[in-house]
Amino acid sequence: MAGVIEFAVRNYELGLRAPRPQHPEALARALGVDPAALTDYRVETAHDALEVLFRLEEGFSARSEADTAGARVVVDPVAPGAQKLDAAVRAWAAMRARRDSGEISEEEYLDWKRSAAHC
Repeated sequence: MAGVIEFAVRNYELGLRAPRPQHPEALARALGVDPAALTDYRVETAHDALEVLFRLEEGFSARSEADTAGARVVVDPVAPGAQKLDAAVRAWAAMRARRDSGEISEEEYLDWKRSAAHC
């Protein structure tokens, strides 16, 4: 697989070894996924997630909103640099709605998420 033996891949999955810089891209090509899908962002707690949201605010002018229906993050489509993120989030919402309605399967939805088609 992509010039990387199965044993090495297993060690990467277990966190025992880190792949060489060229390996993640080769693995992504071999698996047919976006290289970012193989990145472990280590978002494991609510605090970690909040830090990611703060970065979205700083980089894309995302903002939080809350009401009795719940809390959400909103992307301003006219904010500088936010147009691609807004389009990607809209595409995600559309694919999620298709999955929720049964138009596409869970596997098709996961395939879409792993691909670069949404960016």
